Amino acid sequence: MIQLESICKSYPNGTLFTNVNIYIKKGMRIGLVGQNGSGKTTLLRLMLGEERQDSGNIQKEKNIAIGYLEQEIISGTGRSIIEEVLASYPGAIETEKKMVSLSNEIEKDPDNTTLIDRLGEAQNKYEAMGGWTLEKNAKKILGGLGFKDEQFSEPMESFSGGWRMRVALASILLQEPDIIFLDEPTNHLDLEATIWLEDFLTEWKGAMLVISHDRAFLDRSVNHIIDIDLKRVALYHGNYTEFKNEKKTRIEQQRSAYKNQQKHIKDTQRFIERFRYKNTKATQVQSRVKNLNKMELIEEPTDDRKVLSLLIPQPERSPLKVASCINVMKSYGDNKVFEDLDFNVERSEKIGLVGYNGAGKSTLLKMLAGVEEVTSGDIIYGSGVKIGYYAQHQLEILEKEETVYESLSKISVGWGETKIRSYLGSFMFSGEDIEKFVKVLSGGEKARLALARMLVSPSHLVLLDEPTNHLDMISRNIVEKALSNFSGSIVCISHDRHFLNQVTNKTCEVGNGGIKIYDGNYEYFEWKKKEEKDLLLNNDRVVEKAGKNKNSYAEKKRIRNRLTWINKRSNEIDKAIEGLNKEINDPENSSDHSLLKEKLDDLELLEGEYLELLEEKETLLK
Repeated sequence: MIQLESICKSYPNGTLFTNVNIYIKKGMRIGLVGQNGSGKTTLLRLMLGEERQDSGNIQKEKNIAIGYLEQEIISGTGRSIIEEVLASYPGAIETEKKMVSLSNEIEKDPDNTTLIDRLGEAQNKYEAMGGWTLEKNAKKILGGLGFKDEQFSEPMESFSGGWRMRVALASILLQEPDIIFLDEPTNHLDLEATIWLEDFLTEWKGAMLVISHDRAFLDRSVNHIIDIDLKRVALYHGNYTEFKNEKKTRIEQQRSAYKNQQKHIKDTQRFIERFRYKNTKATQVQSRVKNLNKMELIEEPTDDRKVLSLLIPQPERSPLKVASCINVMKSYGDNKVFEDLDFNVERSEKIGLVGYNGAGKSTLLKMLAGVEEVTSGDIIYGSGVKIGYYAQHQLEILEKEETVYESLSKISVGWGETKIRSYLGSFMFSGEDIEKFVKVLSGGEKARLALARMLVSPSHLVLLDEPTNHLDMISRNIVEKALSNFSGSIVCISHDRHFLNQVTNKTCEVGNGGIKIYDGNYEYFEWKKKEEKDLLLNNDRVVEKAGKNKNSYAEKKRIRNRLTWINKRSNEIDKAIEGLNKEINDPENSSDHSLLKEKLDDLELLEGEYLELLEEKETLLK
């Protein structure tokens, strides 16, 4: 579909990448990864034809249909959101108008066969376009991205920039182009919408290239990775986790090959120096000199990224109860967000807030921060508790004409220049970066600066609303590690499941006017939700079974046959598990990681099936 041959691209301040050779085929769902500033968006724009390469060729199939979601906020229009999405099919809209016009004319002249024939042609054309199901599909996609039915007719400009981005995304997905390009699509989605998009893209039959720093999203949505690292571009098979493992292996192999070659070069040079002037060795010396000159040198693997850790000021020991919501009610007019809410944040708790869009996650965070007042009830803080609050709008209120250094120095009272520079360095601002003006910073750099400003003063309770948005993988890792080691309490909202799993130790599901608490991270929350769902399904089966006549001959026979099959299948599973355990524990297989992973996955499936059969057997025997 799209082929890149020997592509090079540079800017006045340096080279982005050289000698890029990649072929994108149908069915390839590609995650494009790399540090902020490595050239991800530039590479994407080169493929789109919106920028020109310095050298090399980009070839595309003829008549290829491309969908592109930019990172910038989409401007509003006078149309409703459903009209905006359907506008991506101008041909269908025009045909529909023509059908309505012809129908009106036929009402006036019902015997006009010419009009009837023209209407039939228009209807056939409309059907070929999928026009009859177009609006239904558009509403399905909009619903998946978080819109409610009553919002479909609301004007586009009444929604925030993030919601307008969702409309643009829905428009692209409805078109089903041959290839879609998505630049950080999850930055404007909540967790539910992100998971819906994952499921949608997993079934995507065309090609896709997505820029994202969300590891869980990449793991579930892509089957290839393009990595831009140290001005090189490489293609890997598999999702993000598989890419990380493969990249580590490639680097180790290259380092080993480099060391072996360097040893060979040194040995050869010693031979040449030793026997250079011996006539009896002249032929051998010349042969080795020629071999050295012809040798293709292996480049030493390098890593220009420093291992950093954030210098987050730690607070003094806080009271056991840091903050408490007591009988809190919050409403906006007739819309009750919370009713009789009782909720505690205790010392060292790190809480992740999850729930559907509009459930009240941001409202709860704002009430805890004192930005929003409760309608009734009380929020009580422990004695001397200090609060830090990070919201995405803080990126917008940074003073554009200040430098990074000035932006921090004016709030870090009593800090000397060395301490300020050291602190900014831990947030990946060093050298000339410290003197950059805020107005020229990237989204990721602004996010790091806003976080740095918020964390300057030691806080007992840190409130975070999407703290990893705009951060690249390296920055996210650093922030995750720092917050997981933070001694204070945290309440955060994030659609980054990796972040939630690494940082939080409690998950609160917000919705229906209250909170449901799960004592674990997001992975634990997912497991418990599945367990609850399975329990409901099992209860439904029991109720259904209880409604049947258990004493009837047919029912007794059905149960007896089922029990016989369960016993037979259980014995088969026992033998299969025994065989798998032998292979897993075989010393000869200890270094074959791919085989071990495959066998462990098979073992997990069989054990899960075995437990389900035991539960069913117990139910049948009751």
